[in-house]
Amino acid sequence: MFKRVLVGVLFVAAAAIAYVYSTYGSIARAGSGYAAKNICSGYFLSGFSPEIMRDQALSGASSVLANVSYDLNPDEGRVSTKLYGLFERHAVYTPGIGCTLLPAGEKSAEISLSPLPELAVPTDVSWPLGQAAPDLDPNVVAMLADAFVEESPESPRFTKAIVVIHDGKLIGERYAEGVTTDTPLIGWSMAKSVTALLTGLLVKDGRLDIAAPTDVAQWYEVENDPRAEITLDQLLRMSSGLEFEETYSAATDVTRMLSIEPDAGGYAASKPLIGPPDTIWSYSSGTTNIISGIIRRQVGDTLRGAYLFSQQRLFRPLGIRTATMEADRNGTFIGSSYLYASARDWARLGQLCLQDGVWNDERLLPEGWIDYLVTPTSASTGNEYGAQVWLNQNPSDPDRERLMPKLPQDAYYMGGYQGQVVLVIPSQNLVLTRFGFTPARNHGVEELAAELILYLNNTADAQ
Repeated sequence: MFKRVLVGVLFVAAAAIAYVYSTYGSIARAGSGYAAKNICSGYFLSGFSPEIMRDQALSGASSVLANVSYDLNPDEGRVSTKLYGLFERHAVYTPGIGCTLLPAGEKSAEISLSPLPELAVPTDVSWPLGQAAPDLDPNVVAMLADAFVEESPESPRFTKAIVVIHDGKLIGERYAEGVTTDTPLIGWSMAKSVTALLTGLLVKDGRLDIAAPTDVAQWYEVENDPRAEITLDQLLRMSSGLEFEETYSAATDVTRMLSIEPDAGGYAASKPLIGPPDTIWSYSSGTTNIISGIIRRQVGDTLRGAYLFSQQRLFRPLGIRTATMEADRNGTFIGSSYLYASARDWARLGQLCLQDGVWNDERLLPEGWIDYLVTPTSASTGNEYGAQVWLNQNPSDPDRERLMPKLPQDAYYMGGYQGQVVLVIPSQNLVLTRFGFTPARNHGVEELAAELILYLNNTADAQ
């Protein structure tokens, strides 16, 4: 009798363990994968130690990730992680395209890409065309110091870099210990805005039409699939009507896309419609990765083709040396999230926008493209989003405030998780970039920009 009871108890226990493992295993694998990818990129691209990545970048995302263990192999360009000693995941580093997260169960991968030779930028020419030491404004530099002060241990900022551009000149910059003018820093969702710039290049070439339906093969497998009518404009504006849960927590669409699925854009494209296009505005990293697939197919449908296109048509013409776009296991850039570049090089992208797509007297983007990006999306009553760019315009809803009420209405910005910002204010001829591992919205960009505007205007009035 006792043996039968014991066997029954063991059976129930085993069943319970199997249920818990199957139910929560995918969540834990996603957490371990998130850690592997970010530790890998933080180390091989930004030069941050795994400890800094775990204690600042990862723990700020979730306290659970403080329980991640890791194995870093610099010689092999590999990071392995486990969460609670289980759920092992691996990420590998490839020069030119950074770190790739491998699917669960895959431990190694040969990813081949021959990167272009390092871009030579003049050292005797000032920013933005060169790398000469800038003539900084000491008052602006002093203002930036406050942004690096940790006022609350419970709500840290972990600010890493700030760069200020005014009238096309670099007038202020400051960096955290271990960060330099050449340190590539993650932009998170700022990559979306850069994906929109790459799209503009193909529009200029006549290879893409934003008003036309897209070439997403999944949407043509079934006759009369309504998704086949989604236009590139609707994807850029996040008004496609596609289902996608953007909440950054366990088991959501965006977590699964970035940390489980080998084909980010394919996963997003598999989602059903929840409403007709142009009737719903819903922020979605998935739609940006669908666009990344569209771009790749237009430039040869290979990872190398996408790499060469981004480097030769956008980054290198701007003198950007530090930019790395990372890809999923399928070999398509994760245009929603994974672009690394130095604070100065991110500022070059902001300055390109401020200059209406013209650089060194050459038009790179089609005329009117920046105006298109900063035109509010009609499906949103907040007027806070254009085409992959955040806006500061007055909402149609009188009960809502502008996103940054202390700043001019014409301000717009590339915005990313943990306080990454490239802020462009045309009326002030001002570009501000800010980077950190800030878990809450206490990065202080709005306040800093308002202080800079006041100072610059007072200085101009006094002259």
